[in-house]
Amino acid sequence: MCRVPEEKDIGIFSFLSKSPGVGGKLRKRVEDFFVEEIPKSFPKKSRGKNLWLKIKLRNWETNRFIKILSRNLGISRNRIKFAGTKDKRAITIQYFCILNYPWEINLNLKDVEILEIFRSDACLDLGDLLGNKFRIVLSDAICDERIRNVEEELNGFFPNFFGVQRFGASRPITHIVGKFILLGEFEEAVRYYIGYPSPFEHDEGRRIFFDTLDAREALKNIGKADYERAMLNYLILHPGDYAGALKSLPNNLLLLFIHAYQAYLFNIMVSRRLEYGIELEDGDVVMKVDQNGLPIQEFVSVNSFNRNTIQKRILERKAYLSTILPGYKIEFSGGIQGEIERDVMEEEGITPEMFRIKEMRELSSKGRRRNILSPIVDYKRSECLFEFFLYRGSYATSLMREFMKQKELHFY
Repeated sequence: MCRVPEEKDIGIFSFLSKSPGVGGKLRKRVEDFFVEEIPKSFPKKSRGKNLWLKIKLRNWETNRFIKILSRNLGISRNRIKFAGTKDKRAITIQYFCILNYPWEINLNLKDVEILEIFRSDACLDLGDLLGNKFRIVLSDAICDERIRNVEEELNGFFPNFFGVQRFGASRPITHIVGKFILLGEFEEAVRYYIGYPSPFEHDEGRRIFFDTLDAREALKNIGKADYERAMLNYLILHPGDYAGALKSLPNNLLLLFIHAYQAYLFNIMVSRRLEYGIELEDGDVVMKVDQNGLPIQEFVSVNSFNRNTIQKRILERKAYLSTILPGYKIEFSGGIQGEIERDVMEEEGITPEMFRIKEMRELSSKGRRRNILSPIVDYKRSECLFEFFLYRGSYATSLMREFMKQKELHFY
């Protein structure tokens, strides 16, 4: 059995708060984790060409739901658009947009409830959210004064780590696959995606493939893993074509591998900055915000003349200290944060230019910036029930870890 995954495996090893945590576990029951998307405004139109669905899902992973939905409707999954990927073990309220769909719809799927149907000429794209509302129960913990101490230390902010969902809770390997793709080592990318085992399940097919790369024998023994089975079937027909096996996956899943590796690098950079301290330094790069308070890709560099003014705007949630999500067009920060960014990239053996992927150009990434801390909005707590709103791209698990301070990923 392989080792139980820990936070350090996804680049997280620091906290903003210093007080001890209360332990506990998230998602002990599916009902303990509720999330509702708050979309951007969009114009409804009675004769709009696109069909919109507001759907309540229980224990559904977003990509799997889209696959089943497309199959039920008899259309390509590429015609179903959504704003954000949600966890499986949760109750979620999400929006989906079906492109150029003139018909009515009648779904009869277990644990799927259509809350609203309407039409619009507009459609969704990834990130078309203001944020998400959460209602979370922390199980197996006593939420005493330790929670109050952490609340005071956080003071309305938390480290904007990419949570375990980005990497896979039981098999955190998406970032490893992404790195192998960047390095052009497609055989290793496929070997890890199909074969890397989970300590929480026994899957002989995964072990066989990881050890031998024998696609035919692995297929006989692998469990219910649709994407992996499709790749194994491809390799049986096209032995040794590992790049082709990867291309048999949906493009959004392939992009997830690259994004996960960017997230891993970002997590390390944030962990090291937390260790150093988050007071503004000369050379730091600060993100501006839009009219909704969301960080945008417009920046100001900190120097001795503007530092105090920028620090005030950060406390007012009108600016955010940032670091990089690496890509081929990214510019490093100055000062201490720039040193951290360069050190992490050098230790990983990765250069910005590697994110220009010649063999799979559609996966290339320019990179961008992301805020190091994220605000906690409309926060309320009653004992071990937490309610709050987070801006898009921020992870509730990254906030909850400050209260829990567990090392192993399966607690989140």
